[in-house]
Amino acid sequence: MGTTRTPRTPALLVLATCAAACAQAAAPPVAPSSPGPAAASAVAPAASAAPPASPPGAHALARADVHAAVAKGLGAFLQRVDLDSQPVMAGGKFHGFRIAAFHDGAFWKGVDLRPGDVVTSVNGFPIERPEQAQAAFDSLDVASELRVAYERDGQPRELVYAITP
Repeated sequence: MGTTRTPRTPALLVLATCAAACAQAAAPPVAPSSPGPAAASAVAPAASAAPPASPPGAHALARADVHAAVAKGLGAFLQRVDLDSQPVMAGGKFHGFRIAAFHDGAFWKGVDLRPGDVVTSVNGFPIERPEQAQAAFDSLDVASELRVAYERDGQPRELVYAITP
């Protein structure tokens, strides 16, 4: 009996915005795979460890592309990613959403997110509830950068994209 995976709007904020605007990123996506049952609980990141981030200037997004993604809304992206049906919890509290699979490889080309990664925030905004995700998504229209915090194999990571005119 397999796990059911359903797209979730809050985490799609992270994924959709990044994918829509991050086509200039360097690393190609990894083929979709299903994380094992042991991956169902995440380890909280160490407070003293700074997550590895994209090198400054390595990734840039055009303001027009970000604006277009925000104008389309989250619904345009609901068919491009599957997330585990349950959020990842740590210490009894929401931690993030685990990516289960990507659809449309060309759409995700160059985005350094993989199945199994746990997305935890966007530009410092929490993404647990739909209204939080919407606030983070809307803020990108005027933000100077896109920061996607996530974990891979229990280690904190961050995608950073400058938003340029």
